[in-house]
Amino acid sequence: MSCPIDSIRTFFRLSRPPTDTERSKLEANTYPFTINFGPTTIVPTFNKNMITDTQADTLLYRGNRYQLINIQICQPTHTGYSNLNKTLVAEIVLTYTKNISDTYPGAILAIFPIYEYSLPDHNAYLQQFIDSNSKPVSAQSLFYDSDGDATATSYNYKCCVQLQNPQKPTETYVVNTAISYFPRGTTLLPERIQAFKNLMANHNPNQPNYGIMPFEFLPFQRNNYNTYLAADQWDVAGGLPSQQVSPTDDGFVKRVQYMTQPPLKSNAAADTCPYKKVSDYKCYPFNELNNITNDASGNKVVIPLADAMNDSKGGSDGSGGSMNWIYIILYIVVPTIILVGLVIMVAFSLLVTNQMSNPGLPLDAAQKAISAKIVSKIAK
Repeated sequence: MSCPIDSIRTFFRLSRPPTDTERSKLEANTYPFTINFGPTTIVPTFNKNMITDTQADTLLYRGNRYQLINIQICQPTHTGYSNLNKTLVAEIVLTYTKNISDTYPGAILAIFPIYEYSLPDHNAYLQQFIDSNSKPVSAQSLFYDSDGDATATSYNYKCCVQLQNPQKPTETYVVNTAISYFPRGTTLLPERIQAFKNLMANHNPNQPNYGIMPFEFLPFQRNNYNTYLAADQWDVAGGLPSQQVSPTDDGFVKRVQYMTQPPLKSNAAADTCPYKKVSDYKCYPFNELNNITNDASGNKVVIPLADAMNDSKGGSDGSGGSMNWIYIILYIVVPTIILVGLVIMVAFSLLVTNQMSNPGLPLDAAQKAISAKIVSKIAK
């Protein structure tokens, strides 16, 4: 299987930052995904340019769940997106994966630029590696540094990464990949950037650029085999290639969305469906008198359920609702009372009439005679 001919197989580098007008044409008032951050108890460690993070972060994208598999520090894959007067040093890339799929992305990359500037910003995650006294900090601090922080807006697009079996180069596989690039990124002070570079050089010695390597699209393991797949398309530096485009190019405008909301923060409990008891539900019986009305033209229309629920009659639990009791009283209890009353009145009237016409008749005999007449009338 190969990537479609018209698919994007590279990262987008911009020749210049988009203007406000150009960016507005890409805007979508939504968020790229829902994310859940696992607990953090220890400071993550480095393995060359990879960060070994034990937290069990997950991501939900269009109903599909992805697992954080690695975090890496790498050379910039995206440039030209920010007009901030900051020096771009590197990137931190979070890779989330699921089973390789043709329909939905098999991988999602959340990419944050690392800047050098005189004012630090969203720097807690990297700071913990530089300062030995720092407390453990999760990757959540890259997205939000406080409640209500909505600065993690993002450019989003999809690309196709083709993998091959190193042992059998003719075997290729496709991983649809979603890219979320967060231009706000993370910013360190100049002296902290130097400490950060020294840290990278110590973990990846004898490498240029302080050991900050090109981005690696990490191998996927094919099901039922101990064979790892590696990307089969590389640039001269050893990483996935990038292409430079203008923010006005059709290929960029038609394929990229600028999402104005940060990822939606969630938790494991919120992703589960709680059990509901019957008593948790309310019943709102439909009744023509209460649920149908006439509109301005005289046509009959159904009153919306929300309005019916706000009605003073309200609803009740699964027993059937207060309206049911009204129906029972009006159509069963009241007619029964009236009928019983009529029978008593008829019986009393017959008793008086019979006594007046037969004054010598004993009372017991009169009651039996009246009962016989009532039965006779009912039978008729």
